[in-house]
Amino acid sequence: MSLGVDLGTPVRPAVEPGRWWLRKLRPHDTSARITPLTGQAAFGEVAAVVGLGAAGWAVEAATRLTAGELCDDPFLGGDRTAGAPTGFVEAVTLWAVLRLGGAAALPRSLRDPVVAAIHDRVPSGVSVDQGLRCVRRAHSHLSAALQDFCAQVVPPAAQVAVLRRISADLFDAVDTLSSVITSEFSVEHSRGSAGSAAERAELVLRVLDGEDVDPATAVRRLHYDLSLHHLALVLWSPAPGAGTGRELERCATRVLADAGCSSSLVVPAGPGRVWAWGGRASGPPAAPSPDATAVHIAAGLPAEGVAGFRRSHAQATTAERVGTTGVGRPDALHDYGALELVALLAADLPAATEFVVRELDALAAQDESTAALRDTVRCYLDSDRSVSATAAELHIAKNTVVYRMKKAEQLRGKPLRQDRLRLHAALHLANELGPVVLG
Repeated sequence: MSLGVDLGTPVRPAVEPGRWWLRKLRPHDTSARITPLTGQAAFGEVAAVVGLGAAGWAVEAATRLTAGELCDDPFLGGDRTAGAPTGFVEAVTLWAVLRLGGAAALPRSLRDPVVAAIHDRVPSGVSVDQGLRCVRRAHSHLSAALQDFCAQVVPPAAQVAVLRRISADLFDAVDTLSSVITSEFSVEHSRGSAGSAAERAELVLRVLDGEDVDPATAVRRLHYDLSLHHLALVLWSPAPGAGTGRELERCATRVLADAGCSSSLVVPAGPGRVWAWGGRASGPPAAPSPDATAVHIAAGLPAEGVAGFRRSHAQATTAERVGTTGVGRPDALHDYGALELVALLAADLPAATEFVVRELDALAAQDESTAALRDTVRCYLDSDRSVSATAAELHIAKNTVVYRMKKAEQLRGKPLRQDRLRLHAALHLANELGPVVLG
């Protein structure tokens, strides 16, 4: 393999013993000259952890992605030359193999190309969703390529464990990049706004990042008291062009007022997207109600003080992620309070999928009749195993409930009373995430 960089004295890759397979990763064309666009420092930092072979594979993967899968990606338009990977795509692939090597944090050398690409593309009108979609497409390609790699080099007895490790690490890598992209889009759009609005947005990001901010300064610049009980919202318009920033701001203010908040703070977070907080001086605000517009809302739980300001926002973003995953239900409100159990159970998505399929067995089939059986069993367990309450909730006859319970037991292969807590959890995951965890 010919490298276009000088790494100096060769370093022994620091790959953990449980990730031995990473040392076998190599570019397909080992004779090709590899010239990392992210530079010698970034490439050397990755190679020191995962080895030259895996780092070279990542650079080659970026070249293939930009020439093929991502050649028409809207986020990359104007930020690349034909057939060559951008620094952005290469940073994504290098970070993926670095995370596979056990790294916990995105290094500055790989974060900088991601931030630079966002700053270059925002003036062209690209959205945060396009940036996130580009990362997801790259993730899909890398996942498929690594599955093929495992099939070739990993013994069959170890393949399940290795694939689970790869899947979990890649999801974590994407989550890290998504956070960086979302934050940088917010900062960049704020810079293009009026000076005071940009200052408010940057101050909010500093608070969310955990910086100590003088309370008096915060009140003066934000016109919002961080010592209150806070309710955080994320609002967005799923349809392109369906909601302007002003419309989203008005919607946020109205929803927070309806929830009993006496003050509000609304910050643009990119095209068609805002972050919002509402506060009350005495007692937490009530949960918001679904809005009757095309705007989608994700809500955290009310919490107090600066820590609560951050925590409620983190919960709102989690509610957005979980509420919009899987079944694609057209809910206008994604409430963390209702989704908290699913969010905790699905923190490791590959493990959650394995759990659901194992617990439900044939009851995990994705046809409509089996879905009706799952809904009936879930409602039965929700109502403390009351046939009458289940029948009333689902508007069906009691005999139908009894029949469905027997049919569900047959598909599951064991009585519904056996491992009831595990069954209940699996049914809730299937109800909220649908095909994502049904295998």
